[in-house]
Amino acid sequence: MIISLNNFDSKRVEQLDDIMKNNGAIFDVLADYVNNNEKFITKEMLMQIVNDYEMNPSMAFAMLISSACGMEIYSNPIHKELFHNYFVPAIKELNPSDYNQDPYLKTIKFPDKLYKNWKFTTTTYSPCEAFIYNDPYQKSDFTEIPQIGFFMEEFKFPAVLENGREWMSVKPNEIETMQIPIENAHGKVLAYGLGLGYFAFMASQKRSVESVTIVEKNPEIIDLFTSELLPQFPNAQKINIINTDAFEYAEKSAPNENYDYTFSDIWHDTGDGLSMYLKLKRLNSKIANCEFDYWIEKSLLSSLRYTVFGQLYKIFKSKGSSPAQPGEKIVKTYQELVNMISDNGLKNLKINA
Repeated sequence: MIISLNNFDSKRVEQLDDIMKNNGAIFDVLADYVNNNEKFITKEMLMQIVNDYEMNPSMAFAMLISSACGMEIYSNPIHKELFHNYFVPAIKELNPSDYNQDPYLKTIKFPDKLYKNWKFTTTTYSPCEAFIYNDPYQKSDFTEIPQIGFFMEEFKFPAVLENGREWMSVKPNEIETMQIPIENAHGKVLAYGLGLGYFAFMASQKRSVESVTIVEKNPEIIDLFTSELLPQFPNAQKINIINTDAFEYAEKSAPNENYDYTFSDIWHDTGDGLSMYLKLKRLNSKIANCEFDYWIEKSLLSSLRYTVFGQLYKIFKSKGSSPAQPGEKIVKTYQELVNMISDNGLKNLKINA
């Protein structure tokens, strides 16, 4: 590939590179805070800022978290700009009732018991504990805003521990990131990954959903689910579980079953998810007349975008030092480059995984 742009478009690529660098830097800073210092801000600290400066809790939280991340928003113009561009839109006080009224949480009761290596339990977010509650929001200039939430009061949610470590849960992040797939589910539904059955429960509630077939590799998860949770499903008759590998099923069985909609959720996060996402997309591309959604796809595309743009930027900086070969793609405009790293461009990218 050769990238040959005019001066105006070249400057726009340099500006885009700055945005990508800022995206990466802010993500690293906030991820470090959420993973290592998530309880640093207390309710007392927050309320003092709220009362002293007559400020809403979300803005006060943004100020405190930026300070905890080492930013000097009053004396450093660059930090001030980053604060207003990223931290302010990233931070949101969440309303507990928005989640406590969720149909799954209102219906499913988790038993207080140990099942082999698994234990049903209740986990909590402390007041003002920071956590990622949704996929990043992308602005038109490719600025990506992390979505960091907090509650003013303690918030409890169900979870399952494996050997003492949280393995599965139904918390705000799961609820938020599954809203679009649940809305899109229809007809004969296929779901890769069982978890605690949140997607299956919500999809089976819809009149437009005829059945939900779940492919799950772990037989212990299936036993736990079918013995303790599935009997509580109002539409349990719609649920069918197949104990097999997702990739094997996607390659050999799914093309012959005439599913109308497929949802994939077999990864923990973007760290282990990107390669599996790309592999499933490649397998699913061979299936006709079916719609596909993937859990945390916006986050996965964000990770892929960072990598793809880095490669394109290296080609751009080479200034076409090597002559174009016959049939080699030549990118001549900024818009062509942008189209390649857009969500649609990345979804259609041909990558072997």
